[in-house]
Amino acid sequence: MSLAENIATPVDWQPVRHLGSRLRALLSPRVVGAAAIAVFALVVLATAVFALVKPEYNWDMAPYIAVSLEDRISDPVELHREAWAGIKARASEGQWYELSEGNAYNADLWQNPDHFVSQLPMYRVKIGYLQTIRLLDRVIDPVFATILVSSLSALAVGLFLLFWMVRHGFAESGLLLAPILLLAGYFDMGLLATPDMYMAAFGLVGIYLMIKNRPWASVPFLVAMYLVRPDGIIFLFALLLAALAFGYARLPALAAFAVAVVAYPLIAQAAGHPGWWPHFYFSNVALQNDMAGFSPAFSVIDYLRGVVRGVSVALRMNNWPAIMALLLLGWLMLVLNGRAPARRAAMMLTAIVLCFLGKFVTFPLPDDRVYFMFVAAFAIILLEAWKPRLSELPPPRAASRMSQRG
Repeated sequence: MSLAENIATPVDWQPVRHLGSRLRALLSPRVVGAAAIAVFALVVLATAVFALVKPEYNWDMAPYIAVSLEDRISDPVELHREAWAGIKARASEGQWYELSEGNAYNADLWQNPDHFVSQLPMYRVKIGYLQTIRLLDRVIDPVFATILVSSLSALAVGLFLLFWMVRHGFAESGLLLAPILLLAGYFDMGLLATPDMYMAAFGLVGIYLMIKNRPWASVPFLVAMYLVRPDGIIFLFALLLAALAFGYARLPALAAFAVAVVAYPLIAQAAGHPGWWPHFYFSNVALQNDMAGFSPAFSVIDYLRGVVRGVSVALRMNNWPAIMALLLLGWLMLVLNGRAPARRAAMMLTAIVLCFLGKFVTFPLPDDRVYFMFVAAFAIILLEAWKPRLSELPPPRAASRMSQRG
């Protein structure tokens, strides 16, 4: 048969239409919603379980443990030994090598207790996270305390986002939100001993309550978020600006920010924090083995170097910039198609955008974990406005038209 005869032969689309009809019959709202809930819950539970049975022994775990033990151990050598002992006993050979000798910085702080202790003021300011670990390590091993906080925080964040979707009728969005969270670092963060997931557990509840017209109820959660990571003050300031611009929840937003402003110098002083510029220089310009007495003169050139480095590393090695670009495009498309988020939701999206800008102006850390809470909040707010329905796809018209042409 010639090519021309093949082209002219009518195509029987009946089997395709029949299969499509069968699939559409299966894709009822109840089935798709249940499947979305199951998939999302599986991702959440897998993250929480892996965090317990296969945690990542990251370097930050040791300083957090050391600070939690400071009320019982004052000698730097003993504090250094106790902070690392449990990690050394549990970490694999490869993990331990990376932690203790993987680079010159790690090797020096493993070999020099005084240098290690000089880093601790930058960790003491995470007062909410550290007090939680300190409370737990009275009854369980301090290493397991950090692991447990990460696992339970990942579980709390995931279940709360699932509640948000189910409670407000867009459970099918879990099929989209799950991969967004994974790309934003949800699984990795669950395995790390850092305060970021714990911060998100409070912050997302505060964001939800603010959007759902319970602004005063959101204040304790937003303050708790700030106490877990004091750089949350940037978001509280951004939220205040958005509240003033949108004319909603001005007093609650002001109250949360005012608490943070008053508490910040008290926390910094109690922690012995070196100050914004030395910490900025350490994190964004050049690591310092010994932070004792480190007080470099402010330099505009070094500040710009830090910002450029943050942008470069974020674009090369992290996912949140690309995710946020797509989410911002999604917001625009919703607006253009008459599906714009409601006023309170739009206020929160505006606050999150301002927060991203503020973070890079004040302290441009590029890591996904630093931005996870805001990416997750932005995504679920857009999904609630969109409410995509896999179970309500339009009929396959293309196949029908091609059959008629044949």
